[in-house]
Amino acid sequence: MKKAAIIFTVLTFCVMPAAYAGPVEDMISADRAFAKMADQESVPAAFAEYAARDVRMFPEGEHSYAGRDAMMQRFASWPADATLEWEPVEGMAASSGDFGFTWGTYVFTAQGEDGQTVEHGKYVSIWRKGPDGAWKFIVDIGNASPAPDAAE
Repeated sequence: MKKAAIIFTVLTFCVMPAAYAGPVEDMISADRAFAKMADQESVPAAFAEYAARDVRMFPEGEHSYAGRDAMMQRFASWPADATLEWEPVEGMAASSGDFGFTWGTYVFTAQGEDGQTVEHGKYVSIWRKGPDGAWKFIVDIGNASPAPDAAE
């Protein structure tokens, strides 16, 4: 009996992560598609597509603000030559499968008065799955970090 209980416990813990793998992989896929759209179309278009209407933004060094309309007003002055590339590293999902977060790293590049500016950073995006099954980010937080070491 003791052996059966141990086997049951081990099997339960082996199966549990698989239940969460679907939503996490779906969010990471949405985050990657979001990044791909930013690269292939434009950063403002990608943010408009993947942000929820009630999105809350937390830009570095500025006050937070809410709403996709406010976000798009800020993107109206996005420099034409600027790029924002990012890659999700991992995520976690709620047991409900419709809420979670991804985090990763980014590189922002733009031409400035003194030449090219390159900023490395990290971000967290909180995602919500809508009734239509589409993942939209509802919170975005990013801030600068040192450039990665070659050894990383």
